[in-house]
Amino acid sequence: MQPQTFKTPLGNVATIRPEWKVLGGFAVIMMLNGGAMWASTLGIFLAPLEHELGWSQTQIYLGVSIVYLMTPVIAPLVGWLLDRGHARRVIIGALLLQALVFYGMSRMGHSIGQYYALCILMFGTVLGVTPLPLTKVINGWFVDKRGLALGILFSVNYVGAMVAPIAALAIIDHLGWRQTYAAFAATVLFLATGAALLWIRENPQQKPLAAKATPDQPEGAQRGALMAAIRQKEFLIIAIWLVLYGYSFNGISFHLVPLLQEHGLPTAQAAVAQSMIGFGGLSGNLLAGVFLDRLRAPRLAALAATLPLAGLVLLASWPGQASAYIMAASLGLAVGSEGTILMYLGGRYFAPAILGRVMSLLVIVVTVGASAGPAVAALLHDHFGGYDELLALNALTFIVSALMPLGLRAYRY
Repeated sequence: MQPQTFKTPLGNVATIRPEWKVLGGFAVIMMLNGGAMWASTLGIFLAPLEHELGWSQTQIYLGVSIVYLMTPVIAPLVGWLLDRGHARRVIIGALLLQALVFYGMSRMGHSIGQYYALCILMFGTVLGVTPLPLTKVINGWFVDKRGLALGILFSVNYVGAMVAPIAALAIIDHLGWRQTYAAFAATVLFLATGAALLWIRENPQQKPLAAKATPDQPEGAQRGALMAAIRQKEFLIIAIWLVLYGYSFNGISFHLVPLLQEHGLPTAQAAVAQSMIGFGGLSGNLLAGVFLDRLRAPRLAALAATLPLAGLVLLASWPGQASAYIMAASLGLAVGSEGTILMYLGGRYFAPAILGRVMSLLVIVVTVGASAGPAVAALLHDHFGGYDELLALNALTFIVSALMPLGLRAYRY
């Protein structure tokens, strides 16, 4: 794609290439979308919600598990829309609904059912601005530098996750938790949605690969191709890897603030540690984007899954501020690189015409583990009276998840 030009008194001046404009728009969305801010700050909102609304920690985290169970309903619809060239509509619609959900959270009463309903709506919108629709568009603009583009795209998501906990704590201390949710709503509405309206476009030179069935590719053939992809060895390996990864990460990240408070850290330091996940995710995405164009993705995936082990062992052996920050950063490095690697693997092992639907199925798979993580962590904490057993169990699941990608064969595409 050639850069656009415009005339000035000094002659023609090249502007930014259109594909980089699209990537820049996605960078703003990934940094400021509601999913990144909601997930990274739930631990910050935990104490105010418990104090003012009277909810228990178990009730609040149960909302996380419930919303993940909605994925089998929503993800196939998102994949279906993406394969028919509606990515921009999905993204803009999701962002508008996210802003509305955040405003609803700022007006919540004592009804736990209202909270659960808003959580379900939030997660439904998150699927509209996950790497799934964004990657679908990015793959249409980038070929040679696709790994780098994906690394940049996913890394900025963790900039939001890095800043949001500290910003949320500051706003809550000065204005209250309701005003903080209202500020989140305004951020999504004006900045993230504005970026989508201005810069997000699908490549006009790339026709939707599955816009409709054709004589050369009837609907039955598309369904057959999808079933064949599900039966591939690669699909099973990636699915198991994702289940364990999602469980291990969510079980710790959603409980990180109370976990560290029980290890003696004050709330402010625990919030900084939560933001370190974002810092690690930023670094992990950038590193994955660089190395994916040079190294085989399965080996990189295995290496990334081993990173949290050192952090978990360090925190369990020498509790303190430094070990907490290192552990949180190692979690971020692992999960940050995982997102980029997953999307890269999808493009390498599954046909482009069914990629949206295959990836939506893998999103469903990862939510099985992701939904179990916070709930299992809460059960272990209530039963044993602490988080040490959780750290030991999740260290084991990270080890097993590191072994799974090593079974992937040569790339298909």
